[in-house]
Amino acid sequence: MFCRNCGTQMGEDAKFCPRCGAPVSSPQQETFQDVTQQERIPQGDMSQGAPWQGNTQQAPVWPKKSRGGRKKVIIPVAVAAAVGVVGIGAFAIRGTYFFQSKFSSPGDHYRFVEQTYIEQCVADLEKDGDHSVDSLTMDIQIEEAGLAMLGITGYPEQSAADGLNDLEIRMQSGEEGDLSGASLGLYTSDGENLVSANAVVDQENRKMYIQVPELSQGYLMIDSETFDSMGGNAIGSLTASSPDNADLAAIISTYTDIFLDYAVDVERKDTVISADSVEQEAVVFDVSVGGTQFQDMLTEMLTAMQEDEALEECINYWGDYITFTESYQYGGYYTDEYSSGYSYEEFKNNLKQLTDEVASDDSFKTAELKMEVWVDSSGEIIGRNVTISDGAMTMPLFGYKIARNNGIYGFEFVFGDKEDAYGSYIQIAGGGVERNGIADGTFTLETDGQTVAEIEMSDYNIKSAEDGFLNGTFKLSTDTDPSLAGLALEITIGSYEGSLTESFSVLSNDVPVATLNVETSEESDYTPSLPDSTEIYNVMNEADMAAYSESMDLYALEERMRSNEFLDMLFDVYAYY
Repeated sequence: MFCRNCGTQMGEDAKFCPRCGAPVSSPQQETFQDVTQQERIPQGDMSQGAPWQGNTQQAPVWPKKSRGGRKKVIIPVAVAAAVGVVGIGAFAIRGTYFFQSKFSSPGDHYRFVEQTYIEQCVADLEKDGDHSVDSLTMDIQIEEAGLAMLGITGYPEQSAADGLNDLEIRMQSGEEGDLSGASLGLYTSDGENLVSANAVVDQENRKMYIQVPELSQGYLMIDSETFDSMGGNAIGSLTASSPDNADLAAIISTYTDIFLDYAVDVERKDTVISADSVEQEAVVFDVSVGGTQFQDMLTEMLTAMQEDEALEECINYWGDYITFTESYQYGGYYTDEYSSGYSYEEFKNNLKQLTDEVASDDSFKTAELKMEVWVDSSGEIIGRNVTISDGAMTMPLFGYKIARNNGIYGFEFVFGDKEDAYGSYIQIAGGGVERNGIADGTFTLETDGQTVAEIEMSDYNIKSAEDGFLNGTFKLSTDTDPSLAGLALEITIGSYEGSLTESFSVLSNDVPVATLNVETSEESDYTPSLPDSTEIYNVMNEADMAAYSESMDLYALEERMRSNEFLDMLFDVYAYY
């Protein structure tokens, strides 16, 4: 038989339904067959066309299915789902600037804003990645105004100027295994090669090969001993272990996280930020870290620096850079006598000593770091002012403000103490307009109370700058020196994914005089390879150098270069003097 309540099949001797618990002994309990029959054919012979008379015949008995069992399951699930949705929604709301600004404490609000700003900076650095320069093209153009200023009017001078305008410097570099190298050449604008130089560094065997093919087919070889004495190992380290943006991003994250852990003394208030007479409503946070907190924060930062692998990469790189540059300060040879010997181990030892001094010096307990941070209605940081004090004197470190109002913006940046009559500072201040993501403006560069330069900015692409690409034109002029009156330097920059174009123009009353054009790219078809020629000459071997001199064809090189009018003029000037 079947349960009348839920339809579950039961044994003939069952007293209660094993599923819903309904009693079986009810006199109204019917078999499933009876119920089915009632459902199929209502009482009365409808097949004969006789209508069903509800008042004379028994109405069909339909099984009543209680939903009480389902409610026992559905209601808890629905409640759990609702709680989950509310919880997720609350978490999402809590992660918004609106929630933080309206419902969180000043400290939590500030840390949320600062952490968001830091995460964005880190993301931008990691997104930008490393931008290598594997290809470069550079040329100089003397404009008509430049010719006039130089007094170039005759045919020879005009021809020489045309020759200069026709020249290009091209460079390509690349790596292949343990080999790294570059090719540098002087070309005409139509691609004719006048003179070039190839250099290949073999890091595995610590050797370098240099060739000037227009002068000699032979290669000058710098052997391993000379290579090391010239800082060759430093060259390899510079190319192989240069820090990338990921290292810098990791460094920023590490020490800002430590700072935020100690930034618990925070006050918040509504205010108006002003920059170059432009005002904007904002919220300002007054943040301070002082006393033992300041001492503990410095100690923790210095301790973390001793184990920071990303920082170690940077220190090693700059140590190699110092080694490389010092090798050329002292006649092209690197020795321990002239080397600063700066290494990461020395840096780490200095850090340990400084950490101990900070941790034990009670004077740090009177120091205090203060910071004002301005934030707009969307949570973007639009100003910052940082000062430090020792209890008796307060020293401003730097500050900046950006205010926007109806398409007008103002900007101020100060490094140093502007109010200190005996101190030095640098200030850039100005403003302009923003339309459709493009900004124009005029700024002044000031130091020690004097305006030293004026900067005009035009066609600055705000969106591309946010994506890590600088595009715009900047014109610098000054009237501090009467001899520079009317002159200006105009820089136009166009940066894109994998390439950069720049032009530097000298202007006289806004008319171009001369322009330097530079184009760089991350793409190059240059691949370094070891020389397969037997003509290899060791620069430290007198016999080899004598043989190399015999292989040189100076006359052919001179004739090749004299085919350009500008270089021809230079040869004549050199011969005269």
